[in-house]
Amino acid sequence: MSTLINWSKYSSGKANLNWLVFFVLTKKEGIKLATKKKTEKKTCSNPECQRELAPVNFYNTSDIHFFPDGKIPICKDCCYAILDKDGFEGFQSLMRLINKPILIDIFKGDYKAYIRIINSMPQYKDKVFTDSTLFKEPENNDVPTQMLTELSEEDFIELARFFGEGYNEKDYIYLSYEYDDYCNRYEVDSKALENLIKEIVITQLEIRKKRAIGEKVDAQQKTLQDLLGSSNLKPVQETGANAVDQESFGTLIKKWENERPIPEPDEAWKDVDGIGKYVRTFFLGHLARLFGREGDNPYNDEYQTEIEKHTVRPPNRNIEEDE
Repeated sequence: MSTLINWSKYSSGKANLNWLVFFVLTKKEGIKLATKKKTEKKTCSNPECQRELAPVNFYNTSDIHFFPDGKIPICKDCCYAILDKDGFEGFQSLMRLINKPILIDIFKGDYKAYIRIINSMPQYKDKVFTDSTLFKEPENNDVPTQMLTELSEEDFIELARFFGEGYNEKDYIYLSYEYDDYCNRYEVDSKALENLIKEIVITQLEIRKKRAIGEKVDAQQKTLQDLLGSSNLKPVQETGANAVDQESFGTLIKKWENERPIPEPDEAWKDVDGIGKYVRTFFLGHLARLFGREGDNPYNDEYQTEIEKHTVRPPNRNIEEDE
């Protein structure tokens, strides 16, 4: 429990207390100051990667018997590299790890888009890899391109649970198709974005229905624009956002610093312009010498070597020989 401080007994009539007094009082009263929680990290098991990344950079898996933390041990970037290298065989291996099925009726040849759909749509939540209906890479003419025309009873119930009740089968097919289309085009990696896209497609359905009976759709159009704006999916936002994977430059810098820190440069490129050596020698070296801490300076040998180049000593001449 937090403790209230009776400031009057400490202030002695003064209106302001400095931070030092505040720190002492908090210690005295046993108050704990809030600290930022350390972000949890997970290490990629790929020997060529082994980066420490946030858990969001790893695919979820329902096979918790082999992966107790609910995440596969290889990061998404390494998974994408495997997909690019091994194609459908690598895709099958990845789906085994995340324990999700490969279904011929929704697979359209795009591995990443398929994984997003199978992980986000509610009707596939309880499906596992053994429920797969596709076991070899289909030919181009085998990939279904037509829109679904009817739903099974199980799919109808799942879609009603996801989008809400009150729609007919045709409505749920439209909502499912549009939601899948958004998931194919954008990186949907958060619950908040999933909910926004769900509201977007529902609003689109309302607009279609009202237009069909000749009613105005001004309010629905405004709602749709607001939802698109909140999701950063407006065309004016996409123009700049898509070029940087839908992230601002500042967000990208933060992401790179947290997930892909710059490695140590090659020895030949560490100090090309000599600025580092200049600071170590003529600033740190002189400062350490000034305060008599040359022994604590890890660059003292470098300092002495450089100073020796600029040291002038009187010549040691033999006067008798000169005469």
